[in-house]
Order: sequence, then C-alpha cells, then structure tokens
Amino acid sequence: MKAPAGGTGRAAAVLSSLVTPGRLPATLGAAGALLMLLGAVLPWVVGADADTLSYGFRADAATGAPALGSRAGLAGGDALVVVLTGAAALWAAGLLVFGRGRFVHRTVVGAAAVLGGAWAALDLAETGTVRDRAGGLPDLAAGPGPYVVLVAVPLLLAAAVLAKHNVFEEQEVRTLRAVRLCDNGRVGEALEAQQRTVRAARRSPGRSHPSTTSATVELVRMYVWAGWPGRAAELARQASEDARAWAPDAPEDYRRLQADIAEILG
Repeated sequence: MKAPAGGTGRAAAVLSSLVTPGRLPATLGAAGALLMLLGAVLPWVVGADADTLSYGFRADAATGAPALGSRAGLAGGDALVVVLTGAAALWAAGLLVFGRGRFVHRTVVGAAAVLGGAWAALDLAETGTVRDRAGGLPDLAAGPGPYVVLVAVPLLLAAAVLAKHNVFEEQEVRTLRAVRLCDNGRVGEALEAQQRTVRAARRSPGRSHPSTTSATVELVRMYVWAGWPGRAAELARQASEDARAWAPDAPEDYRRLQADIAEILG
C-alpha cells in the first residue's frame, strides 16, 4: 500500500527546510551532537578482555554498577567526557536552530568537536597498549564507540564554521527578553539588558540603522515605565536624530516612529 502523497510531500518539505543555508549549520550541529552521544554509550573496546574494562554504557566488572568508560584500563572518564561534550553541542545546536545562537554557542560546538574527537583518537591509539596491574597487555581492540564519535567531529566543525552571526535576530531576541523582564516587574534588570542591547546595536549595525532605532525606542518606553521622563525624552531626541539617516528611504516608517515617540512620551 502506497504512503499518502501528502505525507511524503510534508516529509520532503521538512527535510528541505532543514538543509536551507540558514538552517544547515544547526542541522549539522544537531546531527553531530546526537552521533557523539550515541558513540559515548556504544562499547569502546571489544576483545577477550573487554569485560574487564568499563567502556561505553556497561556494568563495571568489579561493582556490577553501570559505568561510562575508563582509558584502556586506567581510571578516567572518557565516555563521560564525550557525553558532556555531546550534550553541550546539542544545547548550542538547538539555539542555532531557533536563530538564537551567538558566538559563544558556535564556539561550544567547535570546542565539543575538538575535545570529543581528541578523546576518541587518544583511545583508539591507546587501546590494547596500556598494561594491566599484572604488567600484561590485555587482549583488546577498538569498539564502534570512538569511530562514531570521530564521524561526528566533521559535522560539528562544519556547523561551527558555517554558522553566521545574525545581529538582527540576536537584537530582537535580546529586546524581547528585556521586555519580558519588564513585564514581570524586574524593571532594573530590563533597563540594564536593553541598555546593553542598544550599545551593541550602535556598534553594529550602527546608530543610523532602523533596527537600532527600534531597540532605542523600546528603551525609551522602559525609561518612561521606570519613572525617568527626562532620560526618556533625551534618548527619544537622539533616536529621532539618528533616524533622519534612513527617513528618506522609508518616510512612512519615519512618521510612524515620530507618532510612537509622541505616544510614549505622552
């Protein structure tokens, strides 16, 4: 029985939306993070002596409790490190999916790739070469875990390199966060947050950009809410002056700006 054409079409639409230039870095990052987490819980060693080590998610030979990795017989937490790096990469990739990723999140994805990959490569190099307590070499070979982690590394690196910083999305997200703080009665925190947003917007994209004007007007509104009409009026004057640079290209938006300012200041 054939699958409904509508279902196939929706699946194709979802897939195509994930590989657009804007979403591709987030998709690669999420895929890499999930692979890294998968690799962490797969066996990292196989062989006749594999049961003497705790690699991947398996019971510790001595205690019977589930354990996450050691280094070819030495005390350590290899798989645990990979779990943590994979979880961090998944968190950062999730923010990239929703357009909220900043430089720090791209850095987290790249760092997870480097740390997880280095850990897996080191284990591959050391497996079967570390002597046990009796001085003998255990009969061990590399399991699938570290190889799966190494497959995740180029995906995470590609995500970190391809992800671009969108100053407009970041500014919008930060402004919405400040508005929520203000709505919840945390006016002081909201003012500090929006002041930082306006300072960042003045650096990029610049004082004369419409998005900077929008963020500034929101700060004017917060000053009025906080009972500082003098600051609000001065900042509104600066916003109007800066807006003259883009007013000829968007006269309707400029008139709307003036009306909004007049309404805010009462």
